[in-house]
Amino acid sequence: MLMQNDAVPTMLIGAPLDLGAQNLGVDVAPDAFRYQKIIEKLNASGFSVEDSGDVSVMHRDKLDPGDPHLRYISEIVRVNEDIARLVHDGISAGKKVIVIGGDHSINLGAFSGASAGLNGNLGMVYLDAHGDMNTPQTTMTGNIHGMHLASLLGFGSEQLINVHSHGIKLQKDHLLHIGGCDLDQAEVEFIARENLTAFTMLDLLSVGMAPLLRHIEDLCKKVQNVWVSLDLDCIDETYAPGAGMPNRGGLTYREVVAIAEYVGKTCNVVGIDVVEYNPLQDDGRKTAELGIELIAKFLGHNYSWYTNYLSQNKL
Repeated sequence: MLMQNDAVPTMLIGAPLDLGAQNLGVDVAPDAFRYQKIIEKLNASGFSVEDSGDVSVMHRDKLDPGDPHLRYISEIVRVNEDIARLVHDGISAGKKVIVIGGDHSINLGAFSGASAGLNGNLGMVYLDAHGDMNTPQTTMTGNIHGMHLASLLGFGSEQLINVHSHGIKLQKDHLLHIGGCDLDQAEVEFIARENLTAFTMLDLLSVGMAPLLRHIEDLCKKVQNVWVSLDLDCIDETYAPGAGMPNRGGLTYREVVAIAEYVGKTCNVVGIDVVEYNPLQDDGRKTAELGIELIAKFLGHNYSWYTNYLSQNKL
């Protein structure tokens, strides 16, 4: 364990936004992670975590959904502007940043703020069963948690594209999408047309882990800094039953932990958002516990049931 004066300065931001999806329950995730002692566990793993509290979000009962192709866009943009400012400040101060959602649309503000703080020198490792690359023209639901990644790449609604600063936040060759298994046809075509790097579950099952590790290495040679976006639905529901949209064909515990450890050791990860956790669907809070483990590993440190056991039973 690191001595306290060697601990990594880290900012924790709660983003209880559920307007980008229709999976009610993810808005209580930040408090659920705090209840699971995320700060104490990360501090014991070599971090010095400052809890910045939660950004404010209006309840959907007080809002008009507005455009059916961009549901609740005004409030989603406002919240993401707040997230972006906080992340920008944290990154500029040299801190690691952890953003706990909420639905996946909070990645829009998180990545935009980090990118601005690093003058655009930022790539993204994006783990999700879904593509999140729809636009208002291709969406089948109007849910913005399926559009924000396209917006970061410069496609879709100008309001989403221009969060925190004008224009593209993520260069196409600086994205690595991992774990896709439920991609819309429009997203399949988008990935092919824009020549994006996407390593699907079928890829993992057919060729194994080694090519994915090379993709991670390649990304970290292109950019000095990496942001990780972790949608818990990329993990099989056996290990993550508390995902907003549980996945029967997702990554195993062994696979996702190996990916996290490799990214953490290979890349300079400056921050992470963890999204789509629904504690109302969890089993013994094991999804939250796995989330804490993965945060530590993606950020280059170690936390697990075993390290937790040792800390509680040390002489």
